[in-house]
Amino acid sequence: MIKKAFLSGAALAGLLTAPMAFAADLPSRKSPPAYAPPEPIFTWTGFYVGANQGLGGGVLDANVSLAGAGVLSNTQTTNRASGFLAGGEAGYDYQFSNNVVLGVETDMQWSDIQASHQATTWSSTGAAGSGNANIRNNLNWFGTTRLRFGYSFGRLLPYITGGVAYGEVAANGEQFVGGALFNGSATQTTVGWAAGAGLEYALSDNLSVRAEYIYIQLPGVNGPASGLTPPPFPPLTGSFSTGSFGAHLIRTGLNWKFGGPGSLSPNSALSLVTAPPTLDWTGFYVGVSGGYGGDRADAVVNLASALPAAASSTQTQNHSSGFLAGGQLGYNRQLSNHVVVGLETDAQWSGITASHQASSGPALTDIGNGLDWFGTTRARLGWASGSTLTYVTGGVAYGEVSARGLQISGGLFSGSATQTKAGWTIGGGVEYALSKNLSLKAEYLYVDFGGVSGSAYGVAPPPVQPFVGSFSTGHFGANVTRIGLNWRFCGQPAAPVMAKY
Repeated sequence: MIKKAFLSGAALAGLLTAPMAFAADLPSRKSPPAYAPPEPIFTWTGFYVGANQGLGGGVLDANVSLAGAGVLSNTQTTNRASGFLAGGEAGYDYQFSNNVVLGVETDMQWSDIQASHQATTWSSTGAAGSGNANIRNNLNWFGTTRLRFGYSFGRLLPYITGGVAYGEVAANGEQFVGGALFNGSATQTTVGWAAGAGLEYALSDNLSVRAEYIYIQLPGVNGPASGLTPPPFPPLTGSFSTGSFGAHLIRTGLNWKFGGPGSLSPNSALSLVTAPPTLDWTGFYVGVSGGYGGDRADAVVNLASALPAAASSTQTQNHSSGFLAGGQLGYNRQLSNHVVVGLETDAQWSGITASHQASSGPALTDIGNGLDWFGTTRARLGWASGSTLTYVTGGVAYGEVSARGLQISGGLFSGSATQTKAGWTIGGGVEYALSKNLSLKAEYLYVDFGGVSGSAYGVAPPPVQPFVGSFSTGHFGANVTRIGLNWRFCGQPAAPVMAKY
């Protein structure tokens, strides 16, 4: 009986468990996990258009040759050039599988780059001792068509570039001295070459920011020149010509690439401004920077002689330009998801100078003003969005300003001074975080310093007594465009923004 009961219980258990085992062997009715497509791989391939602005400058030489009945005259001058530029570009890039990027780009630029020298001299000895000079060389517009060769580090593209350059160069000059008037002008479109390098970073799949250095060189221009002299001297005729017009350009810009994976929606530009910061900008940082600067420098020289009683005053204006390089350190504090305040100080070596050299027969003129070094200490107020920090900045500036002048014309006249000056600065820029510690920035600053002053003297042939007096310069200012890299210590990703339900 016991055996039968055990067998009956086992059979019942088998009947109860059999359906469960059978059900376990059936295929599952649960939905498979959703398929997540891989993130599109960023590529630089595609057509693009963009806009840019910057600063340029260089050095330009000119030569004037005149001749009349038994009269020969030759004048050679050298002047600094500087000015702003702005324009647009269009191009196409192709990225190969090995990350090499090849492309072609063309651009057109409005240009304010000019070399000029204006001088007015008044003398109590009469019109024969007075004079006026106005010499100008302008790059009115230019364009380039260049190949680009780069290597893609993901969204960072360093590249070199080179090709042809073309533009309109104008030169003209008038000089009135000793009762004689000399004049000449020419405007020509010329073709030359361009070469440079740059960095471009993709803020999104379509929008990129760049910083670029380009050197362009265009042939000089030439034209007729004439001179009207008081009787009994004959009129003079001849020609003038300029040397090659070379300009160093530092410019920044934005490009929009069409198509490609992950094309942005129409409100992408707004999202780039309002997107939550992806890192906290709070922390100390150090960095290096370099760029180009220039503006205009004015000077006044007053001289007097006791016997015979004589006095003279000379006013001059010259353009300044030159490279600069240095370093900076500072501290940022991110107050909220977007607002950033900070303090930065920097020190820069400067090659920014204004100069005019001219020689005409036995006469020689050499005038120069320079910003040998400078530094700034500034507050920064910025807006953080994504990995971008856009900011305005201002504060104090300080630097060493030098001025010199030498003229040989019926005597020797000279003066010089070097002084450390304090002034002010204001500007703005954009900084982009390449990683939680490393960032790339492009910045514009205007720095303004008080002028310098010193004593001047003149020595003339006997019986004229020595001249004594003073010279002074106007405010020495410079428009500075520079790019740099910053390393921030203890950088951290931004705290996540909590969603509200």
